[in-house]
Amino acid sequence: MSRQEPGPEPTIESQPPAELAPAIPLEEVGRIAERVKELIAAGDEAAAWQRLRQLHPADVGLILAGLPRTSTEALLEIMSPQTVTWVLHHMNPVEASRLGARLSIQTLSFVLDQVNPRHALTALQKLPLRRAQQVAEQLDQPIVESELLRQDPNTAGALMTDRFVAVDADAGVADLRRALEALEEDRDLLTYLYVRNAEGIPEGQISMVDLALAPADASATAIAAPLTAVVSVDTPAQECARLRRHYNLTQLPVIEGNQLIGVILPDALLGVTVEEDTRQMLQVANVPGERADGPMVASIRTRLPWLTINLATTFLAAATISLFESTLAQLVVLAAFLPVVAGQGGIGGTQTLTLIVRAIALGELVGMQAKRLLVREGILGLIHGIWLGLLVAAIAVIWQGNYGLALVLGFAMLGNMIIAGTVGAGVPLLMRRVGIDPAVASAVVVTTFTDVFGFLLFLGIAQAAISLLV
Repeated sequence: MSRQEPGPEPTIESQPPAELAPAIPLEEVGRIAERVKELIAAGDEAAAWQRLRQLHPADVGLILAGLPRTSTEALLEIMSPQTVTWVLHHMNPVEASRLGARLSIQTLSFVLDQVNPRHALTALQKLPLRRAQQVAEQLDQPIVESELLRQDPNTAGALMTDRFVAVDADAGVADLRRALEALEEDRDLLTYLYVRNAEGIPEGQISMVDLALAPADASATAIAAPLTAVVSVDTPAQECARLRRHYNLTQLPVIEGNQLIGVILPDALLGVTVEEDTRQMLQVANVPGERADGPMVASIRTRLPWLTINLATTFLAAATISLFESTLAQLVVLAAFLPVVAGQGGIGGTQTLTLIVRAIALGELVGMQAKRLLVREGILGLIHGIWLGLLVAAIAVIWQGNYGLALVLGFAMLGNMIIAGTVGAGVPLLMRRVGIDPAVASAVVVTTFTDVFGFLLFLGIAQAAISLLV
C-alpha cells in the first residue's frame, strides 16, 4: 500500500465491526495467528481477514504486529483505512506503538489521509513521537492539533490530549454534562473533569462517578475534590509514570503557565508506566530499547558493546585463575568447583541488584540510609552463604570424599555470598550517587566482582590449606 499504488478498494467486509468482540486467552490468540498465517500462505487473504475481524481490535493488532511483514502488508491491502485506525485506537499504547513500527511511513500516511483528522490525530498519538512526526509531515490534509506532535519527546506535553472538560467554579452539574456531551466519542476516554477559578487555574477535579450521582441542581464546586497532582508540559514521562504508580492515578492534568491546556489519559499513563518499567528491566540485562521483532542492526548496536565489556571482565577473571596455576596443578579437581562458587555468587548479586534497581525506580528508597541497606544485604548474604556453604561442602564430601576440599568450598561460598549481597546493593547506590543510571552498567560490575573475588577466595584458601587437600 502506498500513495502511488493505494491497492484495491476495500470490500464491505473489511469495515470495522459495530461492536467490540470479547476478550480471549493468549493461547487462543496464538492459535488464530497460526491459522491466519496458513490462510495467507495459501493466498486466501480474504478468509484470513474474516477470521481476524471477529476478534477484539487489540487482538487483531497483536496478531498483525507478529506476522511476517509480507503477510501484514497483504492484509492491509484489503483493510479499509477506517479499520486500521479503529485497530490502533483500541490497542494499548505499547502494542499500538509496536504495530506502528511495523508499518512503513508511506502506509501509515496513506491510511490516515483517508480518515477524519481527529481520528488520525488519535492514531498518531498512539505511535512513538518521532514516528508520529514523520507520518504527520507526509499527510495531505493538515491536522489542526499537530502542535501536540511537536512537543519534546518523553514529556507530559507529548503524552497529553487537548480534549478534556474544564468549567468555571460557578458552573452547575448540568453545565458539566453538556460540556461532556460536546466531546462526543472522546468523552468515553475521560475519568475526571476539572473546575477552574476566575484566573483559569485548575483547583478541583470531579470523577465520572461523582458526576453521575450528583443531583441536577448541585454546583461543580460542591462535588469537586482537590487535585492530587498536576504536571507541566515539560515534566518528564518518567515522573508521570511515578505519579501514576505512587498515587494510583488514572488521569493527569497538564498546565502551562498555571493554565490547564491538556490531560494525560488513562491509556497514555498506563503506556508510559509499562514503557518505563520495561526500560528498567531491559537495562538490567543491558539491552535498552530493543524489541524482540526489531531490526537486527538495532539489536547488534545495543548488545555488542556490553558483550564486549563482559568479555574484558571474563579475561580479568581468567587472569585471577592464572595466579593459582601451581595450586590447580597439584589438585586438578579444584577446577571443577570454580564455576560453582563464581556462578552462585553471580546469581546472588544479580538478585540483590535487581531488587535495588527496582526499588530506586519505584522510589522505595526515599528516606532509607545506604548503610542500613548494605548491612541488611550483608546479613542476608551471610545467611544464604551458611546454608549454601554447608550444602556444597556436603556435596564435595559425597562426590570426592575430601573433607579438606569441603571445608575450603564452604568458606569460599560463604565469603562470596556476603560479597554478592553487599556489592549487589552497593554498586547501584554508588552509581546513582555519581549520576550514572544504575540499571545500565551495574550487572557487569557486580558479576565481575563475584567472579574475581569468588576465584580469589576459593583458590586463595585452597592454596593456604593445600596440605589438607592433597
